[in-house]
Amino acid sequence: MVPSNHKCFLVAADGSERCLEAAKRFGQFFKDRRDCHWTILHCVQQHLMLYPGELWDADTSLRVAKTTQEKICHSITNRYREVFMELGFDEDSIDTVCRLDSWDPGQDILKVAEERKIASIAVGRRGLSPAENILIGSVSSRVVQYEQYRTVWIMDPDAPPTGHVLIAVESHPECRALTYYANEWIGPTPGKRYTFLHILPPVPPALWDDGHILDEQERAARHSWKRHWEEEKRRQVDQFMDEAREVLGSQGIPDSAIECRILPLQKGVARDLLAHMESGNYEAVVMGKRSLREKKPFLVGSHANKVLQHARKVHLCLVGRAC
Repeated sequence: MVPSNHKCFLVAADGSERCLEAAKRFGQFFKDRRDCHWTILHCVQQHLMLYPGELWDADTSLRVAKTTQEKICHSITNRYREVFMELGFDEDSIDTVCRLDSWDPGQDILKVAEERKIASIAVGRRGLSPAENILIGSVSSRVVQYEQYRTVWIMDPDAPPTGHVLIAVESHPECRALTYYANEWIGPTPGKRYTFLHILPPVPPALWDDGHILDEQERAARHSWKRHWEEEKRRQVDQFMDEAREVLGSQGIPDSAIECRILPLQKGVARDLLAHMESGNYEAVVMGKRSLREKKPFLVGSHANKVLQHARKVHLCLVGRAC
C-alpha cells in the first residue's frame, strides 16, 4: 500500500527507446526523493488477425494472443522498472500495470489514473518526425485534452538537466494553484531553481483608441492613464508573486533560488512564452492547463495548446483544475 504522503506518478510507457529515455530524464528530475511512487503503465494494442483455417479455434487463438501481449508488456515495463531503480528509487516504490487489448491507449491511461487515484500523469512526446510531434491526435495530446482535473507532464528526452523550473502565471488564483503544485510536488527535490514569469497583457483599447486624433492635453492625460494602469498591473503581479516566494520559502527553498520576472507582451502570450523557454535553458515548465486564462477551455488554438504543440527540450507540466 502506498503511504498517504507519497507523490504518485503514472508513467505511460509506449515501448519506444525515445519514451524510455524521456522517462529516465523525468526520473532524474525527481532524483534523491524518497516520497515518490511510480506506476509504469503499458497499453498493448490489439490487432487480432485470424486466418480462415483458424476461425474454428478462435478461443485458443485469443488465449495465445493475450499470452503474447503479457510477455510484450512485461518486457517493456521491466525495462522502465530497471531504469528507475538505477536512479536510486526503491523497488517497493515502483509498480507495473499492463492493459491488454487496448484500442485507445489515451483513454486507458486516464482510466488507470482514475482507478488508482493517481494525481499526476506523465506521457512521452512522440519524436519519430517533426510532423508527429505536433499531431493533434497523438496520445499525449488526447490525454491532456480529456483529463480535466489531474496534472499531466509531457516528458522530453532532450530536457537539459539544469534543475531550472519556469512557472508561467497570469492571475492570482492561477499563481496560487501552480505554486501549490510546485511546492508539494517539486519543492522537496533538492537543487532546483524557480523562475515565476508573468507576461503583461496589452493595454486595453479604451486607453489608446478614441476614434479621433488626440490633442496635446488629451495625449498627456492618456499617457498618465496608461502609466497608472501598467503600474497597477505590476503592483498586483508583484503582490501574488511575493506570496508565491513565501510559499516556496516555507519548503526550505532559499530566496536566492527564486526569481520573479514581469515581461511586456511582444508577439503574443504563447509565442512570447515559447521564446522565453527557448532562451532560458529550463528543465521543466509549469503552467495552468486552462490556457493561462481563467475559465477558458483547453481547445485547439489556446495558449496552453500552442505551448503543448511547439515546446521542445523541456518537461512540460500542465496543472489540472483540482490542484
